[in-house]
Amino acid sequence: MGQEKRAARRAAGTLTTVDVLLRWAWIRRRTSAQDIEDFENGQVLLVAGFTKSIGGAAMSSVGKGKQIARLRSGQLRLAVGEEPVWTDRRGDRTASLRPPFSLKPTGVKLPLGPKFERYELVTADGTFDLALTKKDRDLVRHAFEAK
Repeated sequence: MGQEKRAARRAAGTLTTVDVLLRWAWIRRRTSAQDIEDFENGQVLLVAGFTKSIGGAAMSSVGKGKQIARLRSGQLRLAVGEEPVWTDRRGDRTASLRPPFSLKPTGVKLPLGPKFERYELVTADGTFDLALTKKDRDLVRHAFEAK
């Protein structure tokens, strides 16, 4: 039979509205260190992020025949022994990322706020942009180094 898909959970920096409310009520969420330990123990983790280039650029018209690449939200699926997979939030674009990986901060500020950081992701298939929460940075680096 085929390989069964393991259940995934959100990484510590990937917050929903309920997570924010729980934090305001002083109910703690998991930490990045716990995520790394869980990842090593086989837990599949989902990391929210943004990209313009992974899975191909989605172009938006800005008038006078000009187009720019649009920032798309999505998630990175991380699992031990599997290639990381990017899936757009709408589900219309999916891309497997092949090692070797290099993840370098670009220093470019994001309009999304101070909790996100923009990176240059170099893979076997090319160079891409990727924006992640700062809280999930260590988990993603660890997962990429494990490949």
